[in-house]
Amino acid sequence: MESNAIDRETLAAIFASRVSLAKKSEDQAAEDARQEHARTLKWVASESEKEKSFRWFCDEFDLDASAVRRAIQEKRT
Repeated sequence: MESNAIDRETLAAIFASRVSLAKKSEDQAAEDARQEHARTLKWVASESEKEKSFRWFCDEFDLDASAVRRAIQEKRT
């Protein structure tokens, strides 16, 4: 039953995010996306191991953080 609660919470967050995005002008949505992209690149580069950090997620999913970073870099070039 707990996994259903988590799934519902995730779906609610996705829905709320989409509604919020739909309320924005195209220019504002694009600017927000540029800012989020910059924050995400900093997050990926961080060596923090705190909860919800890039390395924490990699550990949670049994992924090699360096390999994921290389894959991201290869896709960007």
